[in-house]
Amino acid sequence: MKASYDRICKPFLKHLEDSAAAQETCLQRVLKRCKNTAYGKQHQFADIKSIKDFQQTVPISNFDHLQPYILRCMRGEQNVLFPEKILIFIATSGTSGTAKYFPLGVQRVEEVIYERILAGLSFLVHTGLYDVMDGAGLSISAASRLKQTIGDYEVAHFSGAISTFPLPRQLKMLQSFQMGEGAGVVPPREVIELTDWEKKMYLTARHAVAADIRTIGGVTSKVVGQLFMTRNEYLDRLLKDPELDKTTKTKLQKVSFEGVIDLQELWPNIRAVITGGVSITPYRRIIHDLLGDVVIWESYAANEATMGLQIFPDKGLIPVINHTFFEFIRDDDEDAEPILLCDVKRDTLYRVLVTNTAGFYRFNLGDLVTFTDLDPPVFGEISRESALVDIVQERMSEEIFLRVLDRTCEQFRTNFMDFAILPEMTSAVVRHILFIEFTYPPEDLAKFTEVVDQRLKAASFAYYTKRKQRALSSPVIVLVQPGGFDAMIRKLGRDPVQGKVSHLLTPELSRLIPRLKLGA
Repeated sequence: MKASYDRICKPFLKHLEDSAAAQETCLQRVLKRCKNTAYGKQHQFADIKSIKDFQQTVPISNFDHLQPYILRCMRGEQNVLFPEKILIFIATSGTSGTAKYFPLGVQRVEEVIYERILAGLSFLVHTGLYDVMDGAGLSISAASRLKQTIGDYEVAHFSGAISTFPLPRQLKMLQSFQMGEGAGVVPPREVIELTDWEKKMYLTARHAVAADIRTIGGVTSKVVGQLFMTRNEYLDRLLKDPELDKTTKTKLQKVSFEGVIDLQELWPNIRAVITGGVSITPYRRIIHDLLGDVVIWESYAANEATMGLQIFPDKGLIPVINHTFFEFIRDDDEDAEPILLCDVKRDTLYRVLVTNTAGFYRFNLGDLVTFTDLDPPVFGEISRESALVDIVQERMSEEIFLRVLDRTCEQFRTNFMDFAILPEMTSAVVRHILFIEFTYPPEDLAKFTEVVDQRLKAASFAYYTKRKQRALSSPVIVLVQPGGFDAMIRKLGRDPVQGKVSHLLTPELSRLIPRLKLGA
């Protein structure tokens, strides 16, 4: 492992010593590889000699801009956005709206495999937890294929699609970190491929309780949801299940009390949760409550690109500068020009543009990020631009709400699984309605709401000003039934493993969420 780390990870760390040079090399590699594609020819990739040329020649893009090119790919045309053959079409999770589709080529697959090796080796070498390889990894993954096609191509969610491609030797060594087949991964492939979410959760639990689980991987919210169902809902069903062996049933009886399974006793060798997809803020304490003092190893990735990986414990997420060319635009300045990674400043909110060989060029991810360190650069706050709350120009990011709810839950000795905000503007009232799925509701919801309001005032001067001016009323909290957000995702026709909650709701979406009562 250490030899592989030296060979694979140290060159990446070397790039960080001169991020400006590394980013220029990355951009030139993308332009050279993609210059003869339809997109590359139209935007004169072959004639671009510098970053300045690139910014002046290639427009900032989004899915609407790319749609004509994606439609050409859907009709079977090759060499449109990237030069290699299209393998499959990826369906996005639809967090910021309806699901979208884009083609996937082998280059992106190879880069993701490299990134997983990089993250896995870094975890092992820097934590020294090599014994995770002696047990099993619990994988919360989407099915590799969806029940739809686009022309001659199959459709999949990204995490499911990646799991089916052949793995190199180094990644097979890191069996616990990959979402594929093998003795080291739970559940087996036939369970991962299920699209019935409730059946899939139970069968995943049945395989997991019988295994020596040492790592758990997947989208953070889905990992926590699986753990809660395993701990709280399945004991009686597992004890009556004829497919579960007697030894495991006896163990379950020993590690449970009043219908609740003690996961720390069930899995005494659990070491780490490998996570990403959503902010870790609301889940960190929940994970430690469920599993004890495990290592949480994060990533910042999307379907379009992998932006950041955790390389060192407690360091944060470091940009993947050898695969993605980054540009950043200050969010507080409408006239701001895009700047490079080497020019960003700490604690400043930026929109993110990415360019890579997967067919995304100056692509606006719709994310807002800050940096907590610059040597090397480290991503701090990460949130969706579409989740920026701005009823009366208070402009608060979802990360502010996450931090406030997390601190308030700690004070009231509870936790929350997820939340969403519905801006309400009527002739009588202007306020935020917070839909919150708690692990168990606070005893005094009115007091909890009051504390949330006070902390929002402290976290945002704009919010404080609007509340003082009575342009905003106190927020209202709606209690969401356990599993309510997953139910919303299912009603939208999305896979709960891949689909994520949009933290800024529309009235139509809010009506899809099962709720208990309206808090005062």
